[in-house]
Amino acid sequence: MRLICVLFIVFLSPSANAQIKEVRLKTLLSICEAAQSTNDLGTIKNIANQIKDAPLQSDQILASRMRICLSAANGGETIKINAEALLKSISEKMSAIESDCNALLEIAPNIALDNKTCRTIFISNN
Repeated sequence: MRLICVLFIVFLSPSANAQIKEVRLKTLLSICEAAQSTNDLGTIKNIANQIKDAPLQSDQILASRMRICLSAANGGETIKINAEALLKSISEKMSAIESDCNALLEIAPNIALDNKTCRTIFISNN
């Protein structure tokens, strides 16, 4: 009986509900992006119809993905994701983060080692 109560509370909690909605939104956006890469306008419109009333996301990347899908469904230019440009951007940002972590290690070693991102970088570089 306790298990049923716990499950009932978890499924009705706003944070669990929000996480489920976000996971569903991300899935729908992935489908929309795949449909854009194959120029499947029917699927793009179907997905856009499902996400059109979703609240605007505070996550800028998610919000941008929503706008792109909605724009593609409404006859806007289909924007294809440039994987090479994204990889270059990630590499550049990673280099900057590594540099910042190394600088932090010099001026505040304890803080640098306590930082999850920096700690991961330090471990992976050895």
